[in-house]
Amino acid sequence: MSSPVRAPRTVERNFRGFFGLRFLGDFLPIAPVLVLFYTANGLNSTQIFTVQAIFHLAVLALEVPSGYLADVIGRRRTLIVGSLFFPLGLAVYAAGRSFAAFVAAETLLAVSVGMRSGCDSALLFDSLKQLGREDEYKRFEGRGALLGRLGTAVSSLAGGWLAAVFLRLPFLVNIGTALAATPLALSLVEPARDRRRSPNPALDILRICRHCMRDAAIRPVVLLCGLIMASNLTALWAYFLLYRDLGIAVGWLGVLFAVFQLAGAAGSGLTHSASARFGGRAVLAAALLSPVFMAALGLWPRLALSPLVPANAFLWNLAYPVLLEKLNRAVGSDVRATVLSLASMAGSVAFIVLSPLFGLLVDAVSLSAAFAALGGLFLAAGTALTSAVFRHWGRPGRHD
Repeated sequence: MSSPVRAPRTVERNFRGFFGLRFLGDFLPIAPVLVLFYTANGLNSTQIFTVQAIFHLAVLALEVPSGYLADVIGRRRTLIVGSLFFPLGLAVYAAGRSFAAFVAAETLLAVSVGMRSGCDSALLFDSLKQLGREDEYKRFEGRGALLGRLGTAVSSLAGGWLAAVFLRLPFLVNIGTALAATPLALSLVEPARDRRRSPNPALDILRICRHCMRDAAIRPVVLLCGLIMASNLTALWAYFLLYRDLGIAVGWLGVLFAVFQLAGAAGSGLTHSASARFGGRAVLAAALLSPVFMAALGLWPRLALSPLVPANAFLWNLAYPVLLEKLNRAVGSDVRATVLSLASMAGSVAFIVLSPLFGLLVDAVSLSAAFAALGGLFLAAGTALTSAVFRHWGRPGRHD
């Protein structure tokens, strides 16, 4: 089923590459001006949401197959391929002026995101394991997430300024930063691991997914990862509706988005030390405050409660690396990227289902009702899944 793969060169250089790819992958000056760019090119609201839905569906379709590809051909090669598609998608955006062009751009970007999803974390864990330092995984994963959030925060501030000069300038700058990711991917070293071999990859992917969903210890971790991702994404867009209703000026939206990302960066950066001091279970339990805060914002939409928005980002990002470590330790290196991609896929599925329902509830009832309902749903599901994770907390992980 699998055979060992050895790395002749030191894998320590992978840490620098991992951090660099995380920063550049989330460095998106186009993010705060994307809706403005769409409307300036004649897209209506339906077309805007359709473009984004196509992106998430494409990522969903590629999520697990790309992780499996990384287990078969290697993490380094998969990340190199992903790094090539990202600037290509941005170039199509920069030149595009139509709905069809933007769909093509988002599809190319989805290939890049799908190739990176799970693969970079698998490469990090395998590199640390080869050095006998896998106990440091939460620290490295947290630092990588911190750098990603910093990249988003800095680029969000820059994007508004660049767009004020020329609306396509954020895309041109983003192409340049995206091109810098390819040399970083090329500098990576494939760590020692087991390579997946199967005469029927499609059936093998199904077997891996079925095993994860049947394993009582792995299943709740995968689903809780997906729940945290979906709640983060849904709330991220919902908060802009809240800011609108609170009368916050447009000029402050980029700043608030940057604060949100910086709060997430702080949470990621503190994961390792918080887990060491309070324990991983306490960190996960603290994340259950997030849906409580969300419901509070719905029930009492006041400017005085707006600090709960970055507080949510802090708690989500504090907990997520703990779950990733649990998954990395629970599976072998021959399926690690596939399983991590499965967790990301769970988040994409939940987001695709929940985000339209949130929007319908806003239109049919109110934003307050939608926030309260979303918070209640995430609290109920999160409590059940966290309890299931705790029941199997002490189960020994697999050690390749």
